[in-house]
Amino acid sequence: MYESVIYEVDGGVAHIRLNQPEKRNAVDEVLTRELTDCLLKAQVDPRVHVMLLTAAGNAFSAGGDLREFQQKLTQPSLRVYDDGKASAELFKVLGVLNKPLIGAVNGSAFGGGCGLACACHIVVASDKAKFGCTEVKLGLFPMVILPMVRRAVGDRMALQMSVTAAVLSAEEAQSAGIVSRIVPHDRLEEEAMTLARQVASYSPVALRVGLEGFAQTTDMEYGKAVDYLNTLRVVAFQTEDLQEGASAFLSKREPVWKGR
Repeated sequence: MYESVIYEVDGGVAHIRLNQPEKRNAVDEVLTRELTDCLLKAQVDPRVHVMLLTAAGNAFSAGGDLREFQQKLTQPSLRVYDDGKASAELFKVLGVLNKPLIGAVNGSAFGGGCGLACACHIVVASDKAKFGCTEVKLGLFPMVILPMVRRAVGDRMALQMSVTAAVLSAEEAQSAGIVSRIVPHDRLEEEAMTLARQVASYSPVALRVGLEGFAQTTDMEYGKAVDYLNTLRVVAFQTEDLQEGASAFLSKREPVWKGR
């Protein structure tokens, strides 16, 4: 059992819900540790084909816990550094997920919450959702989340968001590249779950190999990236799922994936 998240698996979907609505789902030490554990658990669970990240209450996540920040002001720098490793580990795990992560953003996604949204492969946002890297208002800079934000919106927009602390509407976040789809607030989780089940219906091995290829070639030189992905394609051609997919297509039936 977890204190700050709810973890459930059904129909190929690992539903991970941030569950600290009284704290606006602040990314505190407990939530950071438990969310990391959920992601790692879903990674190795053969029942899970896709992950869905949602949040209880009116906010997706308001970012860091200000009470924890205040405590760190009086702690030795080495202690602050060591404590920060948990947050760094969470975002390192998010950067190399081998199963799709869909985010359903129901409200404010600020600071670390914006980083979580940017880490999702697909973001379905409520029309009431808002996004922002607002750390400079507190005298900080969005350090650990910056690689995720840059990956989602590009260097220039990430820098602009970081130095202005601008709050983006769902529409503005979609234009920036954070949000994939905007839906009415009261249909958010229904729409996000429908999408999650659609993705979960595809070959899990194809998704796993594809996401590995995407992650590994993010900063790779172009020619090397093409060669590496060609090697992964050879691997894909040897899978039972591809044989099943081709057979099902030719037979005009639904495929039965084996995940290998």
